Amino acid sequence: MNDGSRSASAKDGGRPLRRDAALNRERILRAAREIFGRRGLGVTLDDVAHEAGVGVGTVYRRFPTKEALVRALFEQDLELRQLSAKKALAHPDPWQGFVDFLTDMTADLAGNRGLNEVIMLGSHSSGPIEAARGGMLPFLEALIHRAQESGDLRAEVTASDIPVIQQMLSAAAQFTQGKRPEIWRRYIEILLDGLRQRPGNRPLTTESLGNETVEELMGLAARPTPAQE
Repeated sequence: MNDGSRSASAKDGGRPLRRDAALNRERILRAAREIFGRRGLGVTLDDVAHEAGVGVGTVYRRFPTKEALVRALFEQDLELRQLSAKKALAHPDPWQGFVDFLTDMTADLAGNRGLNEVIMLGSHSSGPIEAARGGMLPFLEALIHRAQESGDLRAEVTASDIPVIQQMLSAAAQFTQGKRPEIWRRYIEILLDGLRQRPGNRPLTTESLGNETVEELMGLAARPTPAQE
């Protein structure tokens, strides 16, 4: 995954930074990426300061809130996921394009708890992050449609299945508590074998959650109040 700090290190709020301030900002972003990736978004700006080896006041000068720091880190990551989806759609083999995207996305989510929480749970979201998250659905639907049209992907698979699959795989990585973080690769092989269309496939008997429910669970849609349910 590219380090989102590179393009942002020279400026802060549109103003050029002094060299020492720019270096501190980059150090903070690197530390935040490491600690958010390892522990998730529950960490505090004090934790980030300790990880970066700077005073907490330095962190607050560059990022007055945790939301500002999360936004600086993960907006670019989400844009890169969309670029990955476009690349997968351009792959001459629809099935391989689908596999490549699912594998790349899972690698990001399984290896970065913070990114997983931003994408899958909508934690500490902003307008650009929400737009990027919501904008993934058309790409998923297009990738699935291509793979089904080519006869490689089971007809029952829907876009709403993909976030659930990615959560399952990320959970497998976390289950090992750091001992076998790449174990998700074993289980994606098993899942892909089940997703592949074959003459002997038995029909799936349980319906998918559907896009509306998945979007609600991911925080992309307003949850109904008790009076609306």
